Amino acid sequence: MTSHDPLVPPDSVPPSPESGFPVGDFGDVGDFANQAAPRSAPAWPPIAPPAPSWPAGTPVGAHSDPRVIVMPPLGPGPGQVPVTVNNPDVVVGSVAGNLNFEIRKGDILEGPVLTRDAIKQTPMVRSGQWTEAWTRALDPGTTPARLRKPVLIIVAPRSYGSTTFALHLLAETTDDLTPIVKLDADWTTPRVGRLPQELRHAYQLDLKDPDTDGISTDFLDNLEDHAEKLGRLGSTLVLTVAEGLWSSLPAPARTGIHVVHLTEPPPARKVVEAHLRARKVPGLVSYLRSGSTAEDSLNGRDAVEAVRAADAIKDAWQEHVRLTGAALPMDEASWRPTVDDGLSARIAAALSDWRDKLDILFGETTPTHRGKDTSLPLEDRCLLLALAVRQSAPMPQVAKAARSLQNIISTNDAAKGGFASTPEAVFAGRGLRRRVVDAGAGVDTHDNVVFDQPGYGRAVLTYVWDNYEIMREPLLKWLVNGGEGAGDGERVVEALSVLTLRHGNTPHFQQLGTLARTGKKALLSAVMVRAVQDEHAGRHAWGTLYGWAQAAEYASTVIATCRGVLDTTDVTPSQARMAMVRLRRVAKHTHVESVLAEVLDTFEKLVPRPGGLQLLVSEVQAWQQSGKTGKGGPLAFLALMSVPNDTGPWLLSQGVPPSVDVERALQTLLGDITTAPDTIDRITGWVSASATDPASYARIRDRLLPALREQKLFKAVRELMEALDGVPLEDGANAAEDFWGRLVDPRVRGMFPLTGTSA
Repeated sequence: MTSHDPLVPPDSVPPSPESGFPVGDFGDVGDFANQAAPRSAPAWPPIAPPAPSWPAGTPVGAHSDPRVIVMPPLGPGPGQVPVTVNNPDVVVGSVAGNLNFEIRKGDILEGPVLTRDAIKQTPMVRSGQWTEAWTRALDPGTTPARLRKPVLIIVAPRSYGSTTFALHLLAETTDDLTPIVKLDADWTTPRVGRLPQELRHAYQLDLKDPDTDGISTDFLDNLEDHAEKLGRLGSTLVLTVAEGLWSSLPAPARTGIHVVHLTEPPPARKVVEAHLRARKVPGLVSYLRSGSTAEDSLNGRDAVEAVRAADAIKDAWQEHVRLTGAALPMDEASWRPTVDDGLSARIAAALSDWRDKLDILFGETTPTHRGKDTSLPLEDRCLLLALAVRQSAPMPQVAKAARSLQNIISTNDAAKGGFASTPEAVFAGRGLRRRVVDAGAGVDTHDNVVFDQPGYGRAVLTYVWDNYEIMREPLLKWLVNGGEGAGDGERVVEALSVLTLRHGNTPHFQQLGTLARTGKKALLSAVMVRAVQDEHAGRHAWGTLYGWAQAAEYASTVIATCRGVLDTTDVTPSQARMAMVRLRRVAKHTHVESVLAEVLDTFEKLVPRPGGLQLLVSEVQAWQQSGKTGKGGPLAFLALMSVPNDTGPWLLSQGVPPSVDVERALQTLLGDITTAPDTIDRITGWVSASATDPASYARIRDRLLPALREQKLFKAVRELMEALDGVPLEDGANAAEDFWGRLVDPRVRGMFPLTGTSA
């Protein structure tokens, strides 16, 4: 008897090449692409020729337009139809480029595709020097306006808003069919070989981190060749480079590369006004009227500081409404005639940096304390920081927090029994109530500290952070170890976010992660959720999470952060995709079952959320199209297996995109010992739920049988049969016996009896 797979009935054995069944021999596509490559690149920017209009009924190849060729079929299979290609120079060049991309895609940079609407909704003020730079970036000879060269480099100091400038430039100078991709620089050093090359794409990449983004002359030389390739593909790349990374480089003119400099930020007041309108509070613009204290405080701020000022103004308004109950209109015109003096004062306080006062409080300490207008001794500085973080709280709680910070920064804790000051020194000084008052707070009759000054509190924290670099690690350690009291958690998260986002540097996230990765994972993930959503520090936060995703000690933090982002009601498609990439990376680099279970649970919770189903489908599509082994795609498929439909499992319905190969995915999951148990459990659920409906059961069974006819799945199929044991069907038969009888060739069924079932 001819040997064959016992799980495949004789009439299901696929034909062999010898039987005459056409096999997909498509020849050497690479050689074809190389032979047909154009000898010269088209001019930049490439203009697609208009599509010719041929009379109805004209046969393929009957016209003589030189831009149109008929490509012969690449394989010998019968019935193949010739393919008509317009503009062969561009297409053949694109084929070669895409083949190159396919070879490189496992190592090239990725990033989210941004919609033009989302970019244009982000406020940008184009005035002054920004208008000049915008004009210099464009080719005056093109209509509509296009970039001068395939690669544009924008050089600017950090926090000037160069990324916003770059994205708006791409959104307004590329057509609607050109995807705008914001690349994630997950590298330790820039390499041109990792930059993508796809047909008609617009890429943007930030190079601002001195530790990982330092560019060299070799990088620029290679970038010149890359620009030529992008030009042939009709694609563009805009790099935003921090001024400090560019100033040391020789900058000769390079073919295909154009450089512009942003030498000043946009006017701070205009930035604040634009962001207040974007935040749906245009009425607050009236409080920046000419000559106001609030307007004066905006002078000299860069773009990042201006955006934070807009947030501070909105926060001050919300706090004013909460405390006074004042219902103030948000219509800008309605607010112009009248201004609330109380709100005006609160906004001015929120925008103040309090530097003059803090310079005194943190000046050189004096032997005796004469009042709150002189410099504070060490213990009072710790008390002021405790007030800055906790605001209003019971006095013993504030005192304990201050004492904790003093212990951390003391250099001789051990010699003093764990206290930074001796009882004698403390008792000889002022009492706690007086110290609290001198620090700028009040104390009510119930010994509760009243320090309702969030703007002042933030100013104290940032003043210490900026002026005492040696205090940064003790501050982070103190905040990480705090937050145990009722209501402290959110305030500690707020304080940590203020500090770590202050300069948007990756080292600050790493420093915080080192302190919090073990015992304070929830706190760390809460801070990182805020960080990734910050429009200026977000890129560095996402990059930090990308690196953490492959480290076991950070896996739970990355998962919790991504889950927090995906749970946000206003999560953007870009943020959702970034979270999915990092969840995939966690799954790829872990072998811990509990971590994989966390990823799966996160995927399953995505299903009912808007856009969640599509995120999972995209993850499965990316996994199957890549041809690589991975865990993110299989886990996403497992999550989809739990999605119901009116007629049974959603994965077996007509709603599944054709690009998702359900049969192949089931075979892969059943063949992996790590995913087989969950897969069997879900298949068993499908069968059990349909057992009383003969039509539904038959439909599910017939969809499953082809996936189960795979010799390598023999063990998994036996385990599935055991799981189906005892699942009765409407006609009284057993589901396990029914499946087994249809899977195993009757001639060899005796050699593979179904044991452990009612059969």
